[in-house]
Amino acid sequence: MKKFILLFLIAACPILGNAKASPNDSPLMKKAQVALSATDYKKAFALYSRAAKEQKSPLAHFTLGLFYKLGWGRPVDEKAACEWFEKSAEGGIPAGQHFTGLCLEQGVHRSVDPAAAAVWFQKAAEAGHEQSYCNLGNLYMIGNGVPKDPKKALELCYQSAQKGALPAQVWMGKLYLEGDESIRDVKQAYFWFEAAAQKKDPEALYYLGVIISKGMFEGHTPLEARKMFEQAAALWYVPAYFPTGKLYFNAEPNPETKALPPEDLALAYLWLSVTMKQSKNPAELDEARKMLEQILAVMPKTWLPELDHKVAQHLTSYKS
Repeated sequence: MKKFILLFLIAACPILGNAKASPNDSPLMKKAQVALSATDYKKAFALYSRAAKEQKSPLAHFTLGLFYKLGWGRPVDEKAACEWFEKSAEGGIPAGQHFTGLCLEQGVHRSVDPAAAAVWFQKAAEAGHEQSYCNLGNLYMIGNGVPKDPKKALELCYQSAQKGALPAQVWMGKLYLEGDESIRDVKQAYFWFEAAAQKKDPEALYYLGVIISKGMFEGHTPLEARKMFEQAAALWYVPAYFPTGKLYFNAEPNPETKALPPEDLALAYLWLSVTMKQSKNPAELDEARKMLEQILAVMPKTWLPELDHKVAQHLTSYKS
């Protein structure tokens, strides 16, 4: 967590946009940043609050939004986070402008207002927060708050994706795979998901699994689909749990015994068990439950302690 905070502070400083430098570089702000990097949330929150009140620091406004957004030393409060993000947006913080766009698109602290969201995404993108181009592009893709224009949506997001921005590459994949029919292109979707998957992005790995498992892109096997799903699942991407377990459950049986190889049986149990603990999809849960019943009918009970321990380890490592 400490490393994340330090990286965030380093990343935030060069993109303060038109925010005045003095309030953000003041001794008070520096003390606040030191306290935050030490994860002394109580002290850091008090110092940022002082900077916000006494110095009207846009960076303090933004960081207070993060306290509420991420639950640093206090319960998560999306509404309060959005209120602080909007203050920082008005002060010229590009990341704050981006989050304000998200807040308005979702109607968190104000009524849903996609047109206003588009304005903030545009400002954030022009100020250097290039991921905002993709969020703006998504509004154009569906015609939400702006005129529908799928080609413009791609053009906007492409600017960021071609520079290697991971979220933008995932967005490009999804736009080509699930966007308007006029721009759907599975080969292009695969290209962008593969670019993001090389950086170990779990969502991209999952979508590669979807494309391969549905036979949408020639030259791949079910084993490759399972590999993609399992890599995403290992990175705690919940939608990947069930397809991983299902593909292990439906693996080729041993030609001699007509039963699943022991490793496939064990991994089917592991990922289906994780599915039961994490999925919110009723259909998945019902199917996973039936598969587990069949597995337990043939799997040696002596395997259960070790496998259940691995399930617990996976879930614990995610929470930590």
